[in-house]
Amino acid sequence: MEMYGKIRCVTFPELVSRGRILSKPNYDKKVREGKLRVVRPGKGAGSYALIDYTSLPTLIREAYDRLYPNALEEMKEQLTSNIIRSDSKAVEFYKTYRPAISLDRQAEYVLNAEVMNELIRVEKETRALHSKCGYSRKSIVWETVQGTCEKLRERYGHTLPATRLREKFNAYKKAGYIALVNKNTGNQAARVVVPEVARLLLKLRRSIVPRYTEAQIFDEYNRQAVERGLNIIKSPTTIKNYLNDPAVMPMWYAAVYGMQKWKAKYASLMKTSLPQMRDALWYGDGTKLNLYYKNEQGKMCTTSVYEVMDAYSETLLGYDISPNENFDSQYRAYRMAVEVSGSRPYEIVTDNQGGHKKGDAAGFFQRLTILHRPTMPYNGQSKTIENAFYRFQAQVLHAIWHFTGQNVNTKKLNSKPNLEFIEENAYALPTLEELKAIYKECRNRWNNEEKHFATGIPHMEMYRMSENPGAVPVNEIDMMQMFWLCHPKAVTYTNYGLRFEIDKKQYHYDVYATDGLRDEAWALRNTGREFTVMYDPMDMTRVELWRNTATGAKYSATATPKVSVSRATQERTPEESGFMRRTIERNKETMAAIQLEGERFDLDERIAAELFGLSTPKPKNLSRKKMDECRERYDHGKLSVPLSLPEKRKQEETEIDNEADYSTVGEYTKALSNMTLDELALDRF
Repeated sequence: MEMYGKIRCVTFPELVSRGRILSKPNYDKKVREGKLRVVRPGKGAGSYALIDYTSLPTLIREAYDRLYPNALEEMKEQLTSNIIRSDSKAVEFYKTYRPAISLDRQAEYVLNAEVMNELIRVEKETRALHSKCGYSRKSIVWETVQGTCEKLRERYGHTLPATRLREKFNAYKKAGYIALVNKNTGNQAARVVVPEVARLLLKLRRSIVPRYTEAQIFDEYNRQAVERGLNIIKSPTTIKNYLNDPAVMPMWYAAVYGMQKWKAKYASLMKTSLPQMRDALWYGDGTKLNLYYKNEQGKMCTTSVYEVMDAYSETLLGYDISPNENFDSQYRAYRMAVEVSGSRPYEIVTDNQGGHKKGDAAGFFQRLTILHRPTMPYNGQSKTIENAFYRFQAQVLHAIWHFTGQNVNTKKLNSKPNLEFIEENAYALPTLEELKAIYKECRNRWNNEEKHFATGIPHMEMYRMSENPGAVPVNEIDMMQMFWLCHPKAVTYTNYGLRFEIDKKQYHYDVYATDGLRDEAWALRNTGREFTVMYDPMDMTRVELWRNTATGAKYSATATPKVSVSRATQERTPEESGFMRRTIERNKETMAAIQLEGERFDLDERIAAELFGLSTPKPKNLSRKKMDECRERYDHGKLSVPLSLPEKRKQEETEIDNEADYSTVGEYTKALSNMTLDELALDRF
């Protein structure tokens, strides 16, 4: 059994040669008499005749079904056997790969990985087949793999190399997903501020005696750079950009402005609430939903529906019921269509009304399909879907007693509503919610029970049997590119999280770690940084934050709704109280860690206040007991430090021998008190 266009056919060999259902003379007689409809005549060797299955006489069709009971299922399997399988692990790998990869490049790598997986499967099956036949021919196996690769290139447009495919194929089998990543991704050669330069810049910025302005830091850095053998910085802008980078500012902010200012800018703030007790072508078009319903006032009303239909099978893929045809309604209908289809359409044809203009201007249809072709209203190009709607109304909706009738210009009485009867029984009309359930059942009947006028196959079955090499199956990245929306304005992350507005509704998010508290390491590196917020308007339980870089937008983190704690103690739940206590404790430990890490840096660089007869102020929000506890944990490497200052380059052994081994300010002051005047004088002269 084969498909010839939209016609299901049996083959000449099945009827005559292999099946022996008919003899050759009997077959020729029935063809002459018109009892068998040949849709494609045989043309000699390699080509055989195809006969319309529905034209077979009953006895012949029954004999065929007995002889080939699985013909239809085998044909369906054959039609769908060449589709590559999606790989969710590849999606996750390239999404979280560091350095970050742009979204377009992620989609390219995922497709290449899925093709590689298919090539590995083809190689294994070919080798197994050769082994079963008792021989092994590696050259033939590779020719099969190479041919499959080129076939998939024509179908899906992957970017695997053609000339060096075997090298890349072997590397993928050995190393996995990383073998497909371009070696120039995240090249660090152009980085200007290397660790030694960064350390000196931070030293000058944190210096207390003397204090340096940014202009003075530029001059002082270049003076010391000559002595240390470091690269000269030619522009003060380089220093300014580095020191004011959101990921660097937390390292010096407290030393310059005090820990209280650091706390006000970087420590996590809690949100509180006020007291309260209680597939080739798709058509999209909006039309009247031809069923009456009663509104809340009991008045007889009608509404509208936006439908997305596959032009090949006339399957209704997605819809949305709303009073007006607008972009929101179109968005929901097309999203449902893609979810039902599982693939991206090649072309979409719509009218040129306002909702489509808004979606087109927002790039929605360009992301959704390869080609979007708007037409003028009432143009002949849009008559296909209108004709299908006509038959949907006549075959399905017409059976419902509160059917509104078809087009107002219809002349057939059978196509007009019995308004007298409907008005008499207006009390029994369904509500809007009941109407939506009734319309859903009607669509299911049209898709799964009503048969296509040309093939006699149910619409959905016909749709599933078809294959379009230009319509690529969608994966998670495709769904994000098509249906996730970007907030029109960049949103700045602060210590209060991310706040933005969508359709006059406020949203508040933060980035949390696995322990349920704010991800301090991420937050301290990104406070004050602007992000592009990508969100799913149908699922606002999470949003993604993307940084705009010179090489494109790159994924940074996923944020979830900000945890809210009741301000009134009486209304606060045990969970809220626990979250509040843990957040306060985390803030204190973070402040202590930043303070201690700064003290270590200042002492190591000999700029500590104590070396000049001064004292480094301690955080006022921490008790001496808590600070001592944190210091002990820090000294034993048990205190988590969300930000680490650049490590000092290893010194020569002779230099180390000449230095006093002081790891903390306390050790230095103790050693100083134990020294004699002679030792002090000797050190001085």
